[in-house]
Amino acid sequence: MVMLSDVRSDAPNCSEYVETMSLMYKGGFLRQRNEYKLNPEAIEKLGTFSEDYKIVIVFADWCGDARRAVPVMSLIEAETGQKISALGGMKKPPYGSDKFWAVPPSPVEVDIFEITSSPTILIFNQQGEEVGRIKTRAKMTPTIEQEIVKIIEDSL
Repeated sequence: MVMLSDVRSDAPNCSEYVETMSLMYKGGFLRQRNEYKLNPEAIEKLGTFSEDYKIVIVFADWCGDARRAVPVMSLIEAETGQKISALGGMKKPPYGSDKFWAVPPSPVEVDIFEITSSPTILIFNQQGEEVGRIKTRAKMTPTIEQEIVKIIEDSL
C-alpha cells in the first residue's frame, strides 16, 4: 500500500513552487491565484480538518488544468496554514511509450501513486493512508476546495 510517507519530505509547498517555476508558466499561475475567490464555507471546514489530513498535488507545469488547480491549492494553503506538497514538472514520455509519464524527469511519486492525470490531488488521513484523489478537476462539486471537503467527510 502506498502512503503519505512515500512522498519526499523536501517537496516544496504550492506557493514556493509557483514562485520558483519557469517564467514561461508562472504568469498564468499567478493570474489565476490573484483572480480566484475561495468558497468560504469549504475553507472553514478545511481549516478544522488541517491537523488530521494532508494534501499533495502532482502536476505538469504546462497543463491548463494544473494552471487552474495549483493556484487554488496555494490559496487553500495560505488560508488554512497547512502545507500542501507540490510535485510539479511532470513530463510526457517519448512517442510509442507504454507509460503515461516519463519518470525521470517526472517526480518518482508519479509511478509510486500511479498518476495518470495532471493535476492529481491526493488526500491522506492522519495515518498517512490515501482516502481519495481528484484527477484533473473537481467532478462531484463546483470547486476544488468543496471536492476536498467532500472526500474528507466521506472518509469519516
